[in-house]
Formats: sequence, C-alpha cells, structure tokens
Amino acid sequence: MKHLLKEPSLMKLFQQAELYQALLELGQSALPDNLVKHLVGVSIEQQTLVCLVNGANWASKLRFFEQSLLHHYDQNLPHLKLNQIHFKVILDSGKPARVKRSANRPDAKSAEQMIKLSENLPPKLADALTKLSQRAQPNNAVD
Repeated sequence: MKHLLKEPSLMKLFQQAELYQALLELGQSALPDNLVKHLVGVSIEQQTLVCLVNGANWASKLRFFEQSLLHHYDQNLPHLKLNQIHFKVILDSGKPARVKRSANRPDAKSAEQMIKLSENLPPKLADALTKLSQRAQPNNAVD
C-alpha cells in the first residue's frame, strides 16, 4: 500500500497549500504587527494579488499598505508581475452572537388610551392600535 502523501493528487494539493502559506507569510511580513493577524489568506489571479481579510474595517486599513505590499511581492517574486491588489472580506464561520431582545409592552393605562383613541381613527389604523393595546402587560397575571 502506498503512503498517502506519495499519491500524485495529494502531493500536488500539499504543495499548493505550502505555496499559499508561503505567499501569506510573505504578505504578513510586510505589514505592521497589529495588522498581521487580519490578513488571513493570499492568492494570485492573473496579475492581481487577492488578499483575504477577516473584517471590512481591517480591509480599509490594509488598503493603506497596498503599494507597500505590491513592492514587497515585486522584490521577492518579480516573475509574478503583480500590478494590483484586491481585498476580499471573509466572514467568521462561527455562529454570530444573538442579541436577545425583549419587546416593550404598553402598560394597562396606555392600552386603555389606545382603545379610546382607536374609536376616532380609520378602520385599518384602529385595528392596528387595538392589536397593539392587546399586548399590554396584565396588571395581575396569573400563571
């Protein structure tokens, strides 16, 4: 049985992963320390360097280093002849934090006022106001 890494397709995939990692590390080495962790991936499409960034705010900050990055890649990999950078924002794959919201319910007095007010309104608006008044917190709720 062959060792898995000796399979041609797996070996090619492994080499591509190493290449992308080297490209990423080269890009990160040209950035200030506070921005390094926000450049999370790099690829090349034709003569464009594609930088994957973990947030829109970080992409805008990295744009200030566009010329510096191009120069750095040109010095180290002149055969690529890169002429522009495209920043792509990637979203965090983790679940977004859910914000628990509670509805503000009208009190009983406000509910009564809504019902009285709805008597003088057009039917659709009166119905909406009546429904809203029904969401009032009961004075003595019994469970």
